[in-house]
Amino acid sequence: MATYTNRQIGGLAFSLIGLGSLLSAAILNPWTASWVRGARAVDFADVLASYALWAAGIGILLLALGSLVGSGRSRRFDGLAVSALMISLIVLLDRLLLAGLGLSLWVYDTELAYRNRPNKVMTLARMGRAGDQVRINRHGHHDFDFPVEKPAGELRGLLLGDSITMGEGVTREETFASRLEKRLDERGTGHRAHQMINAGVNGYTTFQELGTLKRSLVFQPDFVVLGFCMNDVTEPFVQNRDYGGTGLDYHGVLQTRSSLLGYLFNETGFGRLLQKVRSRSASRQAAVLKEAYDIRAMALEGRANPRFREAWDIVLEDLAAFDAFTRERKLPWMLLVFPYTFQLSEHEARDPQRILRDFASERGVPFVDFTEVFENLVYDDPVVLSTLRSRGYDAAQVERFYTWKIREYFLDADHLTPRGHEVVAGVLADALDRAGLLAPPAPGAEGAAR
Repeated sequence: MATYTNRQIGGLAFSLIGLGSLLSAAILNPWTASWVRGARAVDFADVLASYALWAAGIGILLLALGSLVGSGRSRRFDGLAVSALMISLIVLLDRLLLAGLGLSLWVYDTELAYRNRPNKVMTLARMGRAGDQVRINRHGHHDFDFPVEKPAGELRGLLLGDSITMGEGVTREETFASRLEKRLDERGTGHRAHQMINAGVNGYTTFQELGTLKRSLVFQPDFVVLGFCMNDVTEPFVQNRDYGGTGLDYHGVLQTRSSLLGYLFNETGFGRLLQKVRSRSASRQAAVLKEAYDIRAMALEGRANPRFREAWDIVLEDLAAFDAFTRERKLPWMLLVFPYTFQLSEHEARDPQRILRDFASERGVPFVDFTEVFENLVYDDPVVLSTLRSRGYDAAQVERFYTWKIREYFLDADHLTPRGHEVVAGVLADALDRAGLLAPPAPGAEGAAR
């Protein structure tokens, strides 16, 4: 009867674990995932590729160690081999957790809390559009790729904002940035080409947009457009730890000052598992904060409420810094305001629009308020509207009556449908033209620049 030494048994164990690791790499990878997840396999392609590469590498390492240990030629590396095995199993478990949990559309950023994850692709399955995708380019934009260096004769606009500008729930082709670019190409402005850079990021507020502007000067924009929505006033107090927020929100990025902790919490399987556990208490805290910083209450009360006055002071200070920064660089900019759907029928809830209009007017900044634009599109029949009001319908009841019409332009309370983005693109193109931001270069200016 054959007998085996402890070293041979140990070597065999190493080899079996190595083979198991290689087998798991063959099973869990982006190519086989489509059999299980279908179209949604795209959402996990990056983490599955990471797992497959690590599992394959660890498998080969363990097979080599198994051969070394089992041969019995040298005992010098036994301790190192065991340590390598333990570390390999920990790494493999971390990558396996990450393959199951996935990475969000956003990546940790020490200065801005988070930013779009470069080259990330995710489906719109949660919007019922599994066949359509959100595609982030190498610069971190929900946009097509383009060179950093601006080609001669190209007009470049930098579009900053939150999820409305980025295009929550729509593809990059459907965003108003992309449609604006096509409109300008068709209209002709005297420029050889047009590049409207969609630098919007879900959940961004004014301080993050200023930081993005500073980083985006490398693209040499000719003008800047800043999109503002009502939750830009209240959201920092729910999410941003600096303002008393949770430090963890729907972006799945834990806010921390440490780059190392930022990576460990946000880019590893164990970190994301810890976030998942912690998110339960964070969600309860966020619910309490959202009740305190209610958007409708803010829109109705404006700066009369001390809590909202503090929030507005921060926003206006950031906007003033934004304006000063652009003026120093002789970079023209335009302020856009996007409404919540309740504001279309509740005129008394438009104090934020008034505050922002006054800010822009005082500084001579071109200003476009899309509240009246969408009000006129939704409530386009004055006879029906007058009849409803004569029957005692309040603003909320009128809004519910027109839900079918609102859904033509809004996916939810504030995000736009593809048709809504088309409306914004058309109005914005005309506004940019009126502001003189589409003017062709002066004769000889292009040659002088070269």
